[in-house]
Amino acid sequence: MEIVYAIGAGVAQAAGFFWDSLFGLIFGFLISAIVQVALTPQAMERFLGPNVRGILYGIGFGIISSACSYGAAAAARGFYRSGADLRSVFAFLISSTNMNVAILILFWSLLGWRFAFAEFFGGAIIIAVVVTGLSLLFRTADLQAAPEPETGDDDGCCGHHHVEESLARNLGSARTWAEIARTALADVRMLRTELLVGYLIAGFASALIPPGWLAGALHAVGAVPVAGYLLLLVVGLLIAMATFVCSMGNVPVARYLANAGIPLGANTTFIYGDLLIPPLLAIYRKSFPPRVTWAFVTLFTAGALLAGAIMERVVGGAIGPMTMGSMAINDRFTLVSNVAAIVAVACVALAARRGAFTTA
Repeated sequence: MEIVYAIGAGVAQAAGFFWDSLFGLIFGFLISAIVQVALTPQAMERFLGPNVRGILYGIGFGIISSACSYGAAAAARGFYRSGADLRSVFAFLISSTNMNVAILILFWSLLGWRFAFAEFFGGAIIIAVVVTGLSLLFRTADLQAAPEPETGDDDGCCGHHHVEESLARNLGSARTWAEIARTALADVRMLRTELLVGYLIAGFASALIPPGWLAGALHAVGAVPVAGYLLLLVVGLLIAMATFVCSMGNVPVARYLANAGIPLGANTTFIYGDLLIPPLLAIYRKSFPPRVTWAFVTLFTAGALLAGAIMERVVGGAIGPMTMGSMAINDRFTLVSNVAAIVAVACVALAARRGAFTTA
C-alpha cells in the first residue's frame, strides 16, 4: 500500500506542476511556432541579431512572454532556427524565467520585494556573464544557425522590404494558422519525452523528499567553516537540477526555504537553476550546437553563483521583514492564465481548421 500511495502522490504532484506551468508551455510553443512560420531569418536577425540591440530585444521579449522554463526553451529553439543570434536567444531564455513580469509579481506577492529584486537584477547579471563569455569564446558565425537556401525569385535588392513584409506575413490567413498549428504540434511531439520525464521526476522528488530534510541539509552545508556559504550556493544550484522543477514550480519551494531560514543568496541561486534541469539540457542539445550548448551551461552556472552572492550582499540583509503572501494568489493567477492559454489554443485550432478547408 505504501508503494501505491507513493506512486499516486508522485503522479498527483507531477500533474500539479503541469497545471501550474500549462499556460507557459502553451504560449511558449505558440510563440515558437509563430516565429518559425511568420518571420523570415532576415526579420529575426533584425530583432535578435548579434548586437546590443538584439540582446535588449531578447531581454524585452523574455520579460513579457512565457514564465515557464520548458515553454521558454521551446520558444528559444524557434528563435534560433529562424535566424536569431544565440547571445540574444540566451538573453531571452534567461530573462523569461528570471525577469518575466508574471514570475516577478508572484515572487513579490509571496516572498516580498527582496526576492523580486534578486530575481530581476540577478537575471541581468547572469545575462551579462553569458553574453560576454560567448562573445569571447565564439565568432558571430558560430552563434547563428545555417541560413536556409535562397529561393530563385529573391533578387537580393529588396531585403528591407522583405523584412517588413515578414513581420505580418499572412497572419490574417487561415492557411498560415494551419501551418502554425502543425509546427507547434511537431515541436510538442519532438520534446514530449523530455517534458514527460521532467514533470514525473519533479513530482516524485517533491512528493517523496521531506521538506524538513532539504532545509536541514542546506543548513548543515552552510555551517561548514570558511567555505560554507560558497558550498551553499553550489548546493542550491544542484538541488534545482535534481528536483527537475520549472520556474513556476519553484515558487512554493522557494517560499518554504525562505521560511526555513535559508539565506536569500542561496535561495535565489536555487531559483536560477531551473534552466539547468536535465530535461532542458536535453532540449538544448537537440536545438543548439554542442560546443555552444556546453559553453552556455558553464557560463550560466558561473553567472548564477555570482548573482546569488551579489544579491545576498546587496539585499540579503536589507531592512524590513520578509513578507509571506497567501498561496491563493498563485492559484488564482494560474487558473486565469491557464484559461486564457486554453482559449488561445481553441482560437488557433479554429483558424487552422478553416485553413485546412481552404487548402482542401
